[in-house]
Amino acid sequence: MGPILVFGHRNPDNDSICSAVAYAHLKNLTDPGSVYVPVRLGPMPPETSWVFERFGLAAPAEITHVRTRVRDVMTTDIVCVSPDDTLLTVGHLLAERGVRGLPVVDGGVVRGLVTMQALATRYVEDLTVSGFKDRPVTVSRLVEVLEGSLLAGDAASVLSGNVLIGAMEPQTMLRWVHPGDTLIVGDRRRTQPMAVEAGIACLVVTGGGVPDEELLALARERACAVVSTAKDTYGAARLVNLSHTVGSMMETDTLVVEPDALLAEAADDLFASPQREAIVLDADGALVGLLTRTNVARAPRRQVILMDHNETSQSADGVEEASVVEIVDHHRIGDIETAYPISFMNLPLGSTATIVALRYRELGVDPPRAMAGLMLSALLTDTVMLKSPTATETDREIADRLAADLGVDHVEFGMEMFRARSQCREFSAEHVVKADLKEYRVGDTTVAIAQVETVDLDEVLSHRDETVAYMEHMTRERGYGASLLMVTDVVREGSELIVVGKRRIAERAFGVSFESGSAWFDGMLSRKKQVAPRLVESAGR
Repeated sequence: MGPILVFGHRNPDNDSICSAVAYAHLKNLTDPGSVYVPVRLGPMPPETSWVFERFGLAAPAEITHVRTRVRDVMTTDIVCVSPDDTLLTVGHLLAERGVRGLPVVDGGVVRGLVTMQALATRYVEDLTVSGFKDRPVTVSRLVEVLEGSLLAGDAASVLSGNVLIGAMEPQTMLRWVHPGDTLIVGDRRRTQPMAVEAGIACLVVTGGGVPDEELLALARERACAVVSTAKDTYGAARLVNLSHTVGSMMETDTLVVEPDALLAEAADDLFASPQREAIVLDADGALVGLLTRTNVARAPRRQVILMDHNETSQSADGVEEASVVEIVDHHRIGDIETAYPISFMNLPLGSTATIVALRYRELGVDPPRAMAGLMLSALLTDTVMLKSPTATETDREIADRLAADLGVDHVEFGMEMFRARSQCREFSAEHVVKADLKEYRVGDTTVAIAQVETVDLDEVLSHRDETVAYMEHMTRERGYGASLLMVTDVVREGSELIVVGKRRIAERAFGVSFESGSAWFDGMLSRKKQVAPRLVESAGR
């Protein structure tokens, strides 16, 4: 049901986005039977934009959810009919294609829908041979459905009278026939001329019969069409009912949905409708598919791979409705549930990019220069230039190898990347606080911990009042017990920890006073190892 989406967590950081792109590239190489598409759940951090631009890569598309959409399940292999097609044509197509409805298109515009239900209703209504009074047809349409031959008359003539079967004595029949009617009759030599003289508009001769030239001349004189068909009289009578055009039978008040509409919402409308199909039109009004009740009943879940996270609260909206087929992460194990066993690579390393680089090596794939650049940048940001306590010997070994492949010094590369964070960007307290924010359950409350890394601590702290004001607003709005912001200086190798809300939560965890609103901690570089665990552990004291 479409590609497998590969993405990191909400408020994506550099590791989250770069690892997803590099891993999707690897999966496409090693699993050519599937298509893996990297996407992101938020805006690109400036350092990520910098590294993508440096290596000539396009940013992955941003998505808002992974709920099943109409386009994921709709029928796209559809056949359309014209308003001028006959119901017989529709019947054949419905049977051949095994579908219940066909869109009616005229001049590229969808005019309506003709369905199996409409044909069935037509047959139930027409327990006798239907006439043409309510739905006139042309002689040519009648010839078409009867697979017959026009022996006399004008093919473009319109028939609008009753339809009768001439199975009675000629004199009796005359009491039934009126001018403009159509008469279906076998090889009844006495009946045929009497009917033409009575003013019928069309004579249908069944069984392959061909009237003599005298009758045909009379028919031409009286402007009566004569049609010969190999069908028997009963078969011809039933087919007459299918000579009506689609335009006279189609449903014009049809349900229309967009391809990117949520399937759950479209399904509610479809099941509340008497129709079994909905027409799917794109933003330009072009037909792109049909959504049927069968599509909804058999709808598969969207397939996803989670990178750099494994908790529902950090994942895409609707992930609980998706099918998680793989997880690659270096954080604590969270609450993601799967229906079946999956590949879950969770290693205590400094970055998800390190795990991805190991997979390249394990599978014998040399990463191209661009992928090596993405993985090196992600590794360096997540380990704060390998200075974080989360950095392992494996991280250092992988960083050295990737830097060697790129022909760069990883320190110079990393410093240039960190400087890119603040270049050409107007300060935004909201961005500083929310760009890399995660929530943690601490006792009976929720605490938010944000982190921003910089090569110039004063660059962020000069906007302290503005930042604190936004943190207080966010804490109230989201109902956090407290909010913490780590302003990490990668040069001084430490963090200024700003706390708002219930400061006692942080004071109990770190054993210092936050009366001034913040405190400096030498060596504090990792939220995952040095901040979050102490907060969680202190709640149990």
